[in-house]
Amino acid sequence: MSTGDLDVLLTRLAPGVADLVRAADALVRQVDPDVVRVVWPHQGTVGYGVGPAKNSEHYAYLATFARHLNLGFNHGASLDHGGLLDGAGTAFRKLTVRRAEDLDDPRLVPLLRAARAERLAALGRA
Repeated sequence: MSTGDLDVLLTRLAPGVADLVRAADALVRQVDPDVVRVVWPHQGTVGYGVGPAKNSEHYAYLATFARHLNLGFNHGASLDHGGLLDGAGTAFRKLTVRRAEDLDDPRLVPLLRAARAERLAALGRA
């Protein structure tokens, strides 16, 4: 399921960042074919979850910037990420993606799966 228009967001980005968004989006959708994707073009963000509710059902997000994007995890602080993610808050952690190869890290796919599983468990849907 997808809400919002990814193409609208992509047209607002530099070509290189748009390519990174396409690659990251493809990775998330490959890992979780049932993912619910919500796009906020005006914010330059994309949310991924087990449902559309941003604050309770989302487990990952993309935040776009002029020269990179962040692939973030809404509850990354509670996940074993093996040092892959940055951040010091109580919940969110992120991976800064400057090139498509950053998405090839072998820790990333298991982390996406763990983030999805964490949300399902937290919501009593596991």
